[in-house]
Amino acid sequence: MPAQFHRLSRLLFERHLIWLLLLVLVLFGINIRGFATAQNLLNVMWAAAPLGCMVLGLFLVLLIKEVDLSLESTFAFSPTIAIVAMLNWLPEVIPPILAVILTPLIGFAVGAAAGAFAVKLRVNAFLVTLATLLLMRGAVVYLIPEGVYYLPPEYTYLGEQRWLGIPIAIFVWLLLYLIAWVIMERHRIGKEIYAIGNNEEAALLAGVKVQRTKILCFAIAGFAAAVGGLLEVGRLQSVVADLGEGSILMVFAGTILGGTSLSGGIGRLSGVFGAVIVIAIIENIMNLIGIEPSIRQMVFGGVLLIAIYLASLQDRFAMRIDKS
Repeated sequence: MPAQFHRLSRLLFERHLIWLLLLVLVLFGINIRGFATAQNLLNVMWAAAPLGCMVLGLFLVLLIKEVDLSLESTFAFSPTIAIVAMLNWLPEVIPPILAVILTPLIGFAVGAAAGAFAVKLRVNAFLVTLATLLLMRGAVVYLIPEGVYYLPPEYTYLGEQRWLGIPIAIFVWLLLYLIAWVIMERHRIGKEIYAIGNNEEAALLAGVKVQRTKILCFAIAGFAAAVGGLLEVGRLQSVVADLGEGSILMVFAGTILGGTSLSGGIGRLSGVFGAVIVIAIIENIMNLIGIEPSIRQMVFGGVLLIAIYLASLQDRFAMRIDKS
């Protein structure tokens, strides 16, 4: 009986704690007028998709015991470069469809460059990505100081249009997580990522190409952030200089709240997926209630603190179960 209790407790704290929190929020939200409608729930998922893409990127980087602060700038930089190239630099060469394809590729290249700089030169990734955050944000402000509006419908299609009444952005987000799940749970690369996060030296001795895998994680993170930026630009039907500015805090909150450890090697996609929905529901509830923006910042600050506490509580609980 104690062994069964320990297994159930560990399963709850490692994989299902975020879903219990989500259930509590839904039960609370049902009592709020307008929350439990199909249209509102679709809007919640629609708004969550761009954040969910960035959270996925940070999830991969944290698993290898690294950090990427630049995701919020990649979120804006990638669509900005693609749009400016499409409209100003090479309008005859780059049609909207090609610009859509270029957007995540730019994010992939930016992430790979930052990862290579940090890994190959053995520079602290926190400092490298802080610098790239500033560089890319400065470039965005320089290129589109007043924003770009009335974008071609082909470019905004994925973030704006619907299939069967459901925003396409939701399908893109789910597809991205499905691909990530296959990689993490069914492919050798996923096992290597967890191995690096748990013990980098042991992974190296086991034949894992540590540097290459780390750079790949940074590149995929940039790709995911760029996809999120593409979806957000489509949802807003415009790109502005402050797109995604400050969102890295909520990205960290979602990743940590989903059970990803800052010490690397611990985390599940299902957890971060649930955490993104939790954050989106909290924001939606505050919108429905009519809470002021300044108060919302305080609420999300509290969410970040709760996320940090739950992460530390989860680690301590797992250690106690292991010892017993």
